[in-house]
Amino acid sequence: MTKRLGIQYLIALIVNMFVFILVARLIADQLVVSQMILRLLGLNAIVSAVEVALFTFATRHRQQPVKAMTHKVEGMLKDEEPAHILLRHDDDYYELAMAINRLQTHQQKLLRDKNQQSEELRMLLAYLPIGVMVIDRYRKVEMANPAMAEFLQTEIKSRRHPYTQDIHQFELVAMIGQVISTKASKRKVITLPGVPTEKRVEASVIYTSTTEDFFQILVLLYDVTEIYAVEKMQMDFISNASHELKTPVTAIAGFAETLLSGAKDDPKTLNEFLEIIQRESKRLTELIQDVLSISRIESQSLSDQHLSSIELSSMIDEQISVLRQIASMKNVSLINNVPKNTVQKSDESKLVEVLKNLMSNAIKYNREGGQVEVSYQSGEQNWSLQVTDTGIGIAKNEQSRIFERFYRVDASRTQQVVSGTGLGLAIVSELVKSLHGQISVTSQRGVGSTFTVTFPTQSK
Repeated sequence: MTKRLGIQYLIALIVNMFVFILVARLIADQLVVSQMILRLLGLNAIVSAVEVALFTFATRHRQQPVKAMTHKVEGMLKDEEPAHILLRHDDDYYELAMAINRLQTHQQKLLRDKNQQSEELRMLLAYLPIGVMVIDRYRKVEMANPAMAEFLQTEIKSRRHPYTQDIHQFELVAMIGQVISTKASKRKVITLPGVPTEKRVEASVIYTSTTEDFFQILVLLYDVTEIYAVEKMQMDFISNASHELKTPVTAIAGFAETLLSGAKDDPKTLNEFLEIIQRESKRLTELIQDVLSISRIESQSLSDQHLSSIELSSMIDEQISVLRQIASMKNVSLINNVPKNTVQKSDESKLVEVLKNLMSNAIKYNREGGQVEVSYQSGEQNWSLQVTDTGIGIAKNEQSRIFERFYRVDASRTQQVVSGTGLGLAIVSELVKSLHGQISVTSQRGVGSTFTVTFPTQSK
């Protein structure tokens, strides 16, 4: 700055000196000129200094908008928000200043939109049940959401690090390596170790690139454990239903064919075979009815309930009257321990179906001369009914499966203690769920079982 001012002063001094000498020569003789030059030297220095000062002031005044705009652009590059530049309309830099102001406004809008989108993406990834991990071209983790950490059973650090620090499952590591080398996306269902049980997940490893040198690997994990479990249940249901339907149909067809072949001529054989056909037909009808019952329950909405106040003791007495004939065949005593005038609000038809199935099972699987007892408990938030028998009991390793469709405990299936469709407890489970309740069982082989159904207390 000082050097520039010195040069300006020197130029002004020389120009002014030249002008003064030229003027002096024109208006005076030689003697006067020599005397005036000496005087003009001092005046020239003063005038030059004033000119330089005025020039510097004007220059600085003109540079103020330029400096302001430069400072503003530098602030915008640093994502700061400097104030808008305000100039007079007749200023030479007015249009440029307004353009910079508009550019800043547009930049701030883009930054706000970007920040909002980043926050929305962060929230989405945080609550997304699908595991997401982004791996850069250096094989390092750029980002991973909480679901991915849960799938991998590890804490994923936020700073960049090799993906092999988090992923230890061989199949998944191999998939990522193959995608990087072949530059082709892959998808596969793999098994991940987990607590308390392992998980089946659909792993998608996606290769994305904008240029040949820049690429990213997107790893997605989606839990399909329940889907596989449902598919297995469907296959088991079809297999078991086919087996249960085939047995009575085969018996009916076989005995009918035998009768048509000539056995009908023997009255004793005719009556025996007709009784078998009738029994198997009844079993087939019960099976079809139970299957339709499950289908009907599943198709109903959980909110499709017809609540009414029920006097539980009277309802259980009615069921005892219905089942007394079946119980008498095995000399089983039916005991109602529910206090009189016990009233709860529920769907009566569904609750009757639940009790009928539980009490019927308790009679079927009971010992000769045993008993079935129905009791009641209540609390502030829920109430429950317990159906206890003195029957054959259920092994501990089978108690978790007895509510599956067509499942029969080994003693029932192999020794044919009782006959049935194997759908009774499955129906009970579905009905209890439709009433927002829960069902549980405690049992000991050779001692008996207690089935407990618990329901939320409804306002009366």
